[in-house]
Amino acid sequence: MSSNQDYPPIIFVLGPPGAGKGYLCERAAKEMPRIKHVVMSDLLREEAQKPGSVNAPEIDRKLPTGTLVSGDLATAVLKKFLSGLSPDTSQTILLDGFPRNLGQAQKFEEKIGTAKATISLMCSRDILEKRLAHRGRDDDDPTIAANRHQGHLDETLPAIDHLRSSDCTVTEVIRFKFCSPNSRHD
Repeated sequence: MSSNQDYPPIIFVLGPPGAGKGYLCERAAKEMPRIKHVVMSDLLREEAQKPGSVNAPEIDRKLPTGTLVSGDLATAVLKKFLSGLSPDTSQTILLDGFPRNLGQAQKFEEKIGTAKATISLMCSRDILEKRLAHRGRDDDDPTIAANRHQGHLDETLPAIDHLRSSDCTVTEVIRFKFCSPNSRHD
């Protein structure tokens, strides 16, 4: 990754809600000790819970509804996290759910560097709805999930196109069938 800092290599893992980002990252981290799974929304939640965080109001207002935080905020939180890591370049970060729009992708490149690669998970809305119905998480509410899915189409796909045109290798993984989130073949 080209950068002024010694951050570990980062692979973006993107896709609409229910596409299997978390599952893919968790499994990779379990199977390969040099992989670290980092969930961007978890980093934001941790930031919002810090006493006196000036970012808490924006995060608390936007995250529960599936609305995106600014590129500046997301990148600042991510950069703080990365700066706290050991400069062990043998570890690779699978960054789950970032960048979610063009502004976040551009801020990442400006403030942090170039990602090593992007994995883009794609599947039909029908498959996503079935997967979300089986997960039962708070943010899988049908209205919020529909907003996040539309956000993926409207905002994340242009970010992926931007990454594709930069120095980042983009691999698309297309899912054609429904598998339960608890399935071994998922």
